[in-house]
Parts: sequence; structure tokens; C-alpha cells
Amino acid sequence: MFCPSNILRYLEGVDTLNESLRQPSSRIVLFGPPGAGKSFLAAELAKRMQSEGKPCACLSADPGSPGFGIPAAINLGIWKETDWQLTDFEALCSLDAARFRLPLAEALRSLMLRIPAEIPLIIDAPGLIKGVAAAELLPSLIDITAPTQLAVLDKFTNKDSPESPACSVSLENEIANLNVPVIAITSSELAISPNRHQRALRRTALWEQYLNTCSEMELDIRTPKLLGTPPPVDHPEKWAGLVIKLTNSDGETSMGEIIELEDHLLKIYCQSFKQPTDQLLVRDARHLPGHLLVTAVPKHAAGGASDAHRQKTDTQSLVHPSDVKPLRNTPRIRRRDITAELVNGLFDDPLLLIKTNQNRRCLLFDLGNTSRLPVRHAHNVSHIFISHAHFDHIGGFMGLLRVRLSTSGSCQLYGPPGLARHIAGMISGILWDRIGDNGPVFTVSELHGNKLCRFRLQAGHHEIPILPEITVHDGIIHREERFIIRTVELDHGTPVLAFSYEPVAAVSVSKSALNELDLSPGPWLGKLKYAYMAGEQDRLIDLPNGESQPVAMLAKQLLRMQAGKKLVYATDLADTTDNRKNLTALARDADVLFCEATFSQDDVRRGTDNGHLTTRACGEIAAAAGVNQLVPFHFSRRYEKQTDKLYREIEEVFPNIVRCD
Repeated sequence: MFCPSNILRYLEGVDTLNESLRQPSSRIVLFGPPGAGKSFLAAELAKRMQSEGKPCACLSADPGSPGFGIPAAINLGIWKETDWQLTDFEALCSLDAARFRLPLAEALRSLMLRIPAEIPLIIDAPGLIKGVAAAELLPSLIDITAPTQLAVLDKFTNKDSPESPACSVSLENEIANLNVPVIAITSSELAISPNRHQRALRRTALWEQYLNTCSEMELDIRTPKLLGTPPPVDHPEKWAGLVIKLTNSDGETSMGEIIELEDHLLKIYCQSFKQPTDQLLVRDARHLPGHLLVTAVPKHAAGGASDAHRQKTDTQSLVHPSDVKPLRNTPRIRRRDITAELVNGLFDDPLLLIKTNQNRRCLLFDLGNTSRLPVRHAHNVSHIFISHAHFDHIGGFMGLLRVRLSTSGSCQLYGPPGLARHIAGMISGILWDRIGDNGPVFTVSELHGNKLCRFRLQAGHHEIPILPEITVHDGIIHREERFIIRTVELDHGTPVLAFSYEPVAAVSVSKSALNELDLSPGPWLGKLKYAYMAGEQDRLIDLPNGESQPVAMLAKQLLRMQAGKKLVYATDLADTTDNRKNLTALARDADVLFCEATFSQDDVRRGTDNGHLTTRACGEIAAAAGVNQLVPFHFSRRYEKQTDKLYREIEEVFPNIVRCD
């Protein structure tokens, strides 16, 4: 165990290290256990250097708990005003400094080559202080960074106070054999010592902040060379959420996160990157929407039902049958802002999944059979819009309920009158004697004319609290920063709701305005756009030139609005004059209309008797509304071998349809 005879008090240690940093080409390694205050000390030293008018750089070398910058990476920063400003980084794609200590050392070596020798440098080392990994990493770190001082931080035993904790660093021989001056410093009482969960929350916030500066791109996984520890390509469910590094033939790199792998096509978030990609590095850092940035646990790993269990269930459906597989060639619309997919295809229960590409939240329109809806999407469902309560439109709720047992937060449902009673009936059919207050929560909103009557349902609770009513204006039943949901009531022998997903105008940055203001792009633009969309007009944004300005002023100068594209969903409606009029108004100039075409025009009588549209009626509504694309669905099973016939009948009156043969 490392037990130094001379231990400096914190302020004494700061004075000593500050004096060392004043020397030309000085480099100090801060070493100690997690929570010892290494990042706090680095900031204190940088502030002192700034007060003397001198620059100071920092290498944050702990990928799992970075003092600043991007998690799962080694970060280089320069102190500016009140914080570190990220200037460069090397992606590690792992939070585990022990397991990937050799790649970590190589990343450090690469960054050291980019640091001017004259700038004082602080190296914030990983919190590895015991075991083989620590014994190997520390000498490598010293060899690569060539420090002028090694500072060991800990809550050392005070000889005058036996109750104080003992030194926890156990590398006595390794430290003694290092060819570098060593000082031992007590931790500051002001330094925050976060627990493991708090560290996970902080790194997740840093990662999501980085993702706000990224955009979506697609990549054929067969093109680049796969490096690191990639999952099998024939198990696409294992790729979702993994942190990656991209490298092109020019040696340029970008860091990002995988959204999904489908048919050898990777959809990812990353910063702007010049294609083609030569290498793709994958290790074990994973971030799924609504979850923490964690180390992905292999399926065979022992212990815990957290990440390991989540990965195991990612391949399963909501009701967990082993023989149900996703349909091939399901109707799907891909856009920059969303991906919309009819999960059950053309003939099975209606279930439209909309994945928002900005933050991968999921919305469901109707809740038919959910056996083909992957859990990785179901966990991210925040809102469900039910057209009506016939079994093929609501029967999948039980599968969703099963998944919500392991998902925190409330899920919101919207639908016609009586929806709360139907949902409450399904919940009350289960014995909840062991769930206590941890049962999944659902907020149910029923549309009654121009009012939303709202109820709170929770598994394990018999009472149904009534929430305040909301007045509906212009059919808008839900509104948030990025989109609104508008509805109209139709007739199917029972009230049926059709829905319109209407993105709020997108925000882009004017490059010419950016040049006129002489401001360089960077993560601050992501913060600006996010704050603007969230309505935080008075929030101050730190600019690259060291100034700070409110969001309202910057938005007026730099941000430009782009019109969004409307998507409309309508099913189970009779071919009546009022239905046509109301649906046409809702779908006016929509980019995409998902509309039922249940019966062939040859069976118009069946359509009338059952309150459904024919192919011709579907096409005529799309033409009258002037939509860009029509996705017909909810075909009667009697036509399973006549799909082409149905498409041809629609195309006679509206040719621009999305076929799924």
C-alpha cells in the first residue's frame, strides 16, 4: 500500500503544484481513487493559472467519468473563463479504462503529439488504484506523458485523528519505481464525491449533450473494416445504442452512436464526416434512449438483470413468443426527422410506429398485435394515439403493459370517449399484490368534443384519479417543442379518431451569418438550437470568442426556420360525405397519408356494410387532400393473394402510392 511519510494538506498541495505549473513545459499527473477530487483540483489549478494570465491545458483520461468533454473518449481541453473548453479528443468507445488500458494508452500518446510543449498540462488520470490493470496503466501513463510531477490524492490517515480513513492507493512498489517526483495531497473538503449512479448520470448528460451536435447518417456495414469488439452482424438487435468511432481514408475521425442495424444498413448519429468510411470501431459503451450510458454486459455475463437482461430482451417481442419475427417488406417511410413503419404490414392489426430521429423517442398510432414490436422501441414509447377500442386496435396493450413493468415514467394515451374504462379493465384483470407503488403509470386522455378528459391509471391501484381537463383548440391534442398532434373525429358506427403528426418548423444555422459574426461552429450551436426549441429565450450561451449572449438574440441572428412535413394516419372509417370532408381537411397537403383501403372496389357493398373504405375511396381522398404520398393499408385478408389488384385500383385515381409487395 502506498503510504507516504509526508502528506500535504490540500491548500499546501495546490500551492506546490501551482508553483510547478509555472515552470516551462510543466506536466502534472493527478492520480487517485474515484471521488478523490482530481477533476476539482485540476480546475483549481487552471483558475490560478488564469488569474496569472497564463494558459493551462488538461487531458481528461478517465473515459467513464470525464471531468469534461465526451464520455467513452480521452479529452483535451484548454481552460477558458470558468470551465474547460474541449479542443480535441480520441474516441475509446468504452467506459472501462481497466479492460481497454492499451487502447487508452495509445489514445493518450496520439493526443500528446498535438499539445504544444510550452503549454502547462494537467493529466487527470483514471481512478484505477489497485490490481493488475492499475499496476500496468500507471507506468504507461507516466512513460507517455513524461510528467514533471505526480500528485497522489486521497483521504489519507491523519496521525492526530485515527478515525480518518486510511490510504486506499495500493501501488507502493510501482510508484516508488517511477522516475518522477511524487507528492501526496489530501482531498479537498469542497470536492464532490459522487457515487456510481451520480457519475453515470453526469456522463450520460455529457453524452447526450454531444449527441445534440450530431446528425443522422447511413452506412453499409459491409463497407468498412470492423475493429474492436463488434457484435455479430446477424444479430442486429445487439448493435442498437453502441458508441462507435468512424475513420475515413484521409485519417479523419468522428464519434457517434448507432440507432439501429437493418438489412446491413447502419443508421447512426455522428458529427459531420467525410465519406467513405474505411474503419468502424466498436467496443462496449452503450446508450439507449431513456437509459444511462453504460458498459454493455455480454449476454452470458453473470449477475444483475440490468443491462444483461435488457440486451437479452431486446430481441424479443412484447409478449415474448420465440417464433414471431419481424415482417419483411413492411411499409416504411424514412425521412430526416422520423422513420414511420407499419409494424404488422398490410393485413394484420394496425400499429404505426414513428421513431423520432432526433432523440429516438417512439410514438404509436393504434395498438394492435404487438408481438413484432421490439422491446428496444417499446421502452422508448412516450405517447400512444388510439383510433378506437376495437380489439385489433387496442388488444396489444397487454404486451405493452408487460414491458412497462421495467420502464420508469408515465406513458400517455389519447383516444375517443371510453378509452380510460377499456384500459382500466385490462389493468384490473391482473393480480398486482407484489408491485406496491412501483406499478407502471398511464395517463389517459379522452376527446369529448373540444375537451380532453384526463385520468391517471396505475397498476396495483384501484382508484382512478381524475386530472384537470384541457381545452382543445384547432384539434391539437398534444403539443411540444418539436411536433404537435392534431386529430379529427370520424364515424365507423362508433367514434374514431384520425391523427396528424405535424413537426414544428425545423431549425438550422445560417453559415453566412456565422461567418459574418466571425464565430466558429462547435457544440455551442447544439446548445443554442436545443435551448431555442425548448423556449429558453433568456438562457445565456457561451460563444467561442469568450462572450455570452442570450438565446433570443443569437437565434435572431443565426437560426433559420424550415417547414416540417405532415404525416396523417386514418383507419376504420365509413365512406360518407362527412368523413371524406373531415379527413381531407386534416390531410390537406400532407407529405404522407397512411389510410385504410380495406375492400376492393368490386366489394363496395361490403365496405358500406362494415363501415370501411374501398380502394377507390382511399385514392380519391388522397387526391382531394393533395398529399405527396399515400400508404394504403389495413387490407382485408380476403385479398392476401391479390395485393397488386388493390394497388392498381388505387393508382387509377391516385398514382403516387408506396407499394409493399
